[in-house]
Amino acid sequence: MGAPRPRAAPAGLRRALVALGVIAALSLAARAAWLAEPCREPCRSAADRVLVFDETYYVNAARVIAGIHPPAGATYARAPLGEDLNAEHPQLAKLVMAASIELFGDGPFAWRAGSLLFGTLALLALFALVRAAGGSPAVAAGACALMAADNLLLVHGRIGTLDIYALAAMLCAAALYLRGRPLSAGVAIGVGSCFKLVAPYVLVVLALYELLRADRDLRAVRRLAGAAAVGAVVLVSLLAVLDAVAPPYDPVAGRTITGGPFAHLAHMISYAAGQVSPSGPHGIASYPWQWLVDYKPIVYLNIDPAHPAPGLYGIHPPVHFLGMISPPILLLALPALALAALGVVSRGAGTLGGRLAPAGAPPVLGLAWVLGTLGPFELLSLIAHRTSYLYYMVVVMPGLYVLAADLLGRARIHGPGRRRRLRLLFGGWALLVVVAAIAMYPLTPVP
Repeated sequence: MGAPRPRAAPAGLRRALVALGVIAALSLAARAAWLAEPCREPCRSAADRVLVFDETYYVNAARVIAGIHPPAGATYARAPLGEDLNAEHPQLAKLVMAASIELFGDGPFAWRAGSLLFGTLALLALFALVRAAGGSPAVAAGACALMAADNLLLVHGRIGTLDIYALAAMLCAAALYLRGRPLSAGVAIGVGSCFKLVAPYVLVVLALYELLRADRDLRAVRRLAGAAAVGAVVLVSLLAVLDAVAPPYDPVAGRTITGGPFAHLAHMISYAAGQVSPSGPHGIASYPWQWLVDYKPIVYLNIDPAHPAPGLYGIHPPVHFLGMISPPILLLALPALALAALGVVSRGAGTLGGRLAPAGAPPVLGLAWVLGTLGPFELLSLIAHRTSYLYYMVVVMPGLYVLAADLLGRARIHGPGRRRRLRLLFGGWALLVVVAAIAMYPLTPVP
C-alpha cells in the first residue's frame, strides 16, 4: 500500500501564491532597475557613483570595514580601516554590505544587493504573517501588493540603509511566533536587533496581539518571555561576535569602544538618548503622529541636470528619491485603522464591525502592529523629546497594509447596482495606487 498523496493546495491559495510570485518578481525588478544610478561624469569609478541619503554613513562604514578608504572628503574618509565607524548602530547590515563589497567589488550593486534581498524577504514574510494570523490568501497577497507599491518601502528596499533589514527580521519573527514557535521568533528578534535596535519593537506588537486576541490565555506570558529571553541572548552573543569582526569605533572620542557587547549597547543607547529636539522638530524631523498624514516628506536625493543644486553638478540621470508614503495607500489604511480600533474598543477584543473576529484575525494583527511599532516612537518623542523622521514609518507600514487589504476583503454590499459601484470605487483607488507608484518612482522623469 503506497504512501498517501500530499493534499493539493486549495485553488484560492494556489492563485494567491502565483500572485505573490508575480508581485515579488515585479517588486524586485522595480527595485533593481537602474540600481547604479545616478552617476557623476565621467562615471568611471565607484567614487563617481552618487550615494543616496544615509547611504553616506552606512555604505562608507561598510567600505571601511572591508578595508577600503571612502573617497576624499566623504564620510569616514580618514577612518581606521577594519573598524565600524558607525558604532551608533549594530554592525550586521554593514557587514552584509562589506561582504558584498568583498565579493562583487566596491560599487552600487554591492552596496544595495542586501536591500534587494531583504526587501524581497520582507514581502514573503508579510504573506506568511498574514496567513499565520488567519488571513485569507487573497488578503495576504493584497497586503504584499500594497507593500510592493508603496514608495517608502520601494526606496528603502533598494538603497543601502538599515531599516529594510530590521523590518524583514521583525516580520519573520512575528510569523514564527504566530505559528507557535516563540523560541525561533526570539532568534529572529535577536538577529534583527543586530541590524538595528528598532527590531525589539516587535515584542510590543506581539504583547498587544496577545492582549487583543479573542481567546487570550495565560500561556501567552510564557511564550512572550521565551521569545524575549532568546532574543536578548542572541543579541548579546551575536553582538560580541560582530564586535570582534568589526570593532565599534567612536569617531567623536577618537577611540575603539572596548568592554564587550554591553559597552557597545550602552554606547548605542547613549547616542540615541542624545538625539533630542526639546524645542520641537526642525529641518527634516517631525513628530511621529504627523507621519500618518505624510507630514514632512524627505527629499533623499533630487537631481535635475538642467538646474543642478550646489555640489550636484555633472550628475545624470534625473532622479527624485523621496522618503514619502504613498498617499492613496494612507487614504484607505487610516479608515481601516480607525475601524479596527473602534471595533476593539466598542465590541470587545477581537471584534470588527459587530462580528466576533477569529482569534488572531488580520484586523487584530494590523492594529497591534501599528500600535506596537508607532507607540514607542510616540512615547520617546513625548517623554524624551526624541528626534524622529518620517522614514521611521518603514517598520510601521506593514500593519497599515494588512488593515487596508483586510478592509477590501471584508467589503460587502448587497444589490447588483451597489456592488458594481463598489467595484468601480475600489478599482479607481487601485488605479491611484499604481499611478502614485509610477509618479513617485525615483527614476520617473519629472519636470
